Amino acid sequence: MWKSKKTLFLIIVCLVIVGTEGKLYMDKREEKSEQELLVVEKQSVKALKNTFADIAEVKIEQTGYNSMTGSYRMLVTMTNTEGKSVYFSYGFWKEQNELGAYGLMDEFIQKEGLTSSKVKVIYSNGSEGIL
Repeated sequence: MWKSKKTLFLIIVCLVIVGTEGKLYMDKREEKSEQELLVVEKQSVKALKNTFADIAEVKIEQTGYNSMTGSYRMLVTMTNTEGKSVYFSYGFWKEQNELGAYGLMDEFIQKEGLTSSKVKVIYSNGSEGIL
């Protein structure tokens, strides 16, 4: 009787340890994935600054990854220096560090050119930064 209780206790302890370690591993993996996504979003905004002129703010609403093409798709609200905003999507290839196709929704706001000034960025996770 005493031996079976001891064995049961050891099994429960082992299950708790395995469960805890598994949770820690999953949390670390999720954190790494979020950090990688943040790096990609930063890179994409830099490419956006090299594509459009007069950007004041970019809010990344949503980011998706296509494993077939290796590209990301960003849904953003971009605001220019006049305070006018446009909502559109664009593709981004991390390896080439360049934009792919993008939706031209308002050519007066999405003026082709270069933005050399600092841009406020709100990332998809809600954090903010200046690029």
